[in-house]
Amino acid sequence: MPSYVWTDNARRAWLEAAERAWCEGYEQGRAQGVVLRLLFWRGIEIPAHVHRRVRSTTDLDQLRTWRDRAYDVTDAAELFD
Repeated sequence: MPSYVWTDNARRAWLEAAERAWCEGYEQGRAQGVVLRLLFWRGIEIPAHVHRRVRSTTDLDQLRTWRDRAYDVTDAAELFD
């Protein structure tokens, strides 16, 4: 992009958006890992379809719900009930 388009405000807005996107992606990746680790640490088998669904989910609220459920379920598929 030409330098004349990069005003201070445009540069700041772009950097803030990039940081926000990176943080959300980081949180999402960590949340996915936490759900799967909790199941693993509890000795619960994680079928491939559960692993794929957790890893493909980008909704942080949903991942937090599954994280909370991971403490109590006896079968990994119960996360989604």
